[in-house]
Amino acid sequence: MVIYHVNNVIHMKIINDDQFKETIESGERTLVLFSAEWCGPCKIIKPALEKLEGEISEELKIVKADIGEAEKSTKNFNIRNIPTCVIIEGENEIARFSGVKNLDQIKDFLKEHQILN
Repeated sequence: MVIYHVNNVIHMKIINDDQFKETIESGERTLVLFSAEWCGPCKIIKPALEKLEGEISEELKIVKADIGEAEKSTKNFNIRNIPTCVIIEGENEIARFSGVKNLDQIKDFLKEHQILN
């Protein structure tokens, strides 16, 4: 896996269905951004998540699942709108939100669900 760091921002890994399965099997707490390249709101939230990953990469892994490349996972997690962020640990969904949030709103969401202190 190649992760690029630019100005303390990590460019998140993009996963397909096979990699999604590996992510679940790893048991790591992971935030999955379900999105698409053509989605305007997805492009708005992505930089906030990349900045967040640079700040908390040891507490929470963040990956992007393109709905076209991860169709099975998108269906399995009943994704109806994008962007949707789903926090998983193993096979369990911990929480989710849909739509655009800024960095502070995402951090508040993670604190609300006891993922960040």
